[in-house]
Amino acid sequence: MSIYYPLAVGNQWVYGLADGSTFTNTVTEVDPSTPGRFTMMNSAQGTPQFIRKEGDAYLTDSFEAGNFQVLLRDDLKPGDCWDIKFTANGIESVLAMTVKEKGISMDIGGKTYNDLLVIEGESKMLYNGNLMPLNFFTKYHYSPGVGLVLTTSTGGVTMPLVSTRIVEG
Repeated sequence: MSIYYPLAVGNQWVYGLADGSTFTNTVTEVDPSTPGRFTMMNSAQGTPQFIRKEGDAYLTDSFEAGNFQVLLRDDLKPGDCWDIKFTANGIESVLAMTVKEKGISMDIGGKTYNDLLVIEGESKMLYNGNLMPLNFFTKYHYSPGVGLVLTTSTGGVTMPLVSTRIVEG
């Protein structure tokens, strides 16, 4: 089974933005209060986020502080679905995740990644008790042993992995 999100202190992923700038996600520490929970810092945000692995599942509070949701699993296959539920700006939101592909290869920034796992998230919000689709989709491309290598969205946003540092955990 592939490990799609390698977690170890010092691991770092640098992503490119359309304007030529970059941002960095870094695993900074193992949370001393909860063994197995890692602290992540995103250079574009000022607050830490946490991620932990439970079995094959990666849980994070990156959508809403303190609200741990399954972000990813190592045992996913095409057609698998789950929801990430969170509140953003006072609005109850859902990111409906669906595995679209597994095992494909793709060239990203001049490097070929193999055995990619492609997950699509459909953004929805709760409005007057009804779950309303927003017609906004985000695709996440994960490479085994590397992590997230590309994010794209229907809004035209493309964030490719520019560089990475993966240390042994």
